[in-house]
Amino acid sequence: MTFYTAALLCLALTSVNSLNHSLTTIPDFIHVCKRNDPQVETCIRNSIEELRPYLRRGIPELKVPSLEPLVIKELVAAEGSGLKITTENLKVHGCANFTLVKLNVNLKTHQYQFNIKLPHLVLDGRYVIDGRVLLIPIRGKGRLTGDIFNAKANVTLGGLIVKRKGEEYLHYNKMTIKIKVVQGQLHLANLFGGEAVLGEVINSAINANFEQFINELRPIIEKALAKFMLESADGIASSFPYKDLFPL
Repeated sequence: MTFYTAALLCLALTSVNSLNHSLTTIPDFIHVCKRNDPQVETCIRNSIEELRPYLRRGIPELKVPSLEPLVIKELVAAEGSGLKITTENLKVHGCANFTLVKLNVNLKTHQYQFNIKLPHLVLDGRYVIDGRVLLIPIRGKGRLTGDIFNAKANVTLGGLIVKRKGEEYLHYNKMTIKIKVVQGQLHLANLFGGEAVLGEVINSAINANFEQFINELRPIIEKALAKFMLESADGIASSFPYKDLFPL
């Protein structure tokens, strides 16, 4: 469940939030891409690669946190069937090692589609879980650790231009996310109040059916993280005039 956070935030922070934002003066490390550039997708790809070392340590002036590690203070996901998951102070290592596989940009309609791969994510944080997964009741709170290998994420982001005080701003208003992960392992410490034998049985069942376990959680986590990611992207984009974000 926590792998989703890493994948989505890597996408948001590298492919959207950090491309062309302008302060009073655009920093030298920002490679600006013009909206009428016929090779704008290549330009954006190059911009991302140039930003990679800065993304690792963070860019405070652009409100971009460090990706190594990426720290997620809280993520809450719940669904009608009664499953509820909360993670807090989750540290995700390996996020900056993403590979941008595909990028499609339509600046006329402000639609973006991008795919990334994440070779290895290492997770460490706190969790609270209560509900059923794989028809197994799960309840507990404590430390969560894990490894995720070869994760893939596909994101579609949509926006529109709005006017404020006579100036045009880009407003992101829609995001959909599809994530796939097959290989990995998790360990939830202190399940059922510290019942060691039962806890190990549940952890073994989760890891023996890892893909199915992740698939059951997918809709919950995708919705929760799409909301988180959209707010993050729009918060930065709507802070600057569109002509500064994507000059002619």
